[in-house]
Amino acid sequence: MRKSFEHLIWEVEGQVAVLTINRPEVLNALNADVLEELDEWSTQIHPKLEQSTNPIRCIILQGAGSKAFVAGADIKEFKGKTKVEAQAISTRGQRIFGQIEQLPVPTVALVEGYALGGGAELAIACDFRLAAPNAIIGFPEVKLGLIPGFGGTVRLPRLIGYANAMEWMTTAKTVTAKQGVDVGIFNAILEQENENMLDQAKKWITPLCSMAPLAIKSVIFAMKSQHNTYSTQFFEKEASLFGTLFETLDFEEGVNAFLEKRDPGFLNK
Repeated sequence: MRKSFEHLIWEVEGQVAVLTINRPEVLNALNADVLEELDEWSTQIHPKLEQSTNPIRCIILQGAGSKAFVAGADIKEFKGKTKVEAQAISTRGQRIFGQIEQLPVPTVALVEGYALGGGAELAIACDFRLAAPNAIIGFPEVKLGLIPGFGGTVRLPRLIGYANAMEWMTTAKTVTAKQGVDVGIFNAILEQENENMLDQAKKWITPLCSMAPLAIKSVIFAMKSQHNTYSTQFFEKEASLFGTLFETLDFEEGVNAFLEKRDPGFLNK
């Protein structure tokens, strides 16, 4: 497995591994290069985790810095994309996040700061989500004239319920750490002021690492076989709608407004 990436930091310390998305200058936004590296990492790590000699009991995913887990996709890259190109972006993101979702050890998203759009979709592809006190999570894609395209419309309703998911995704609602715990998208809030978030996350996962590893893997496989049995048609429909929106005036206005830092004026055409 490649140990050096440009935008990912992969560290293993004993039974715990940490994957850091390292683009803090742009709030760890997911551009094409990050997705390519996530694809390579998830493809290469999966068979290693299934080996009986694998020492890793848990993987923590985090963003570099305290301002953002992942603040979303890199919107600049969306400009000028055709429907076909956009649908391919969605399908690829769905596949990569699906690979992460199917890893055979527990995955924990450590959310400091913003987890928006694609960042929120990455967080809900993990098995657990821990929130720093400053965590903000949400799906603001409709402000851009888009929908979640990396599996969000499929996974979020199963996680927080149909009504909550519908409200979140149609109103671009963002929620705090406490609100997220209340609705069930976060498992816990890490609040010790004198200790960094990663150290607290490692303490939180101690019970996971102390249990029988084969039993933990079996629980994961059993739960995921029931909870994550998505029809491929759901993802295909999401990708198709995501791509279609790229050829609308709403999308053009939404992205231009975002890049120009102004409120959009949608024409509904």
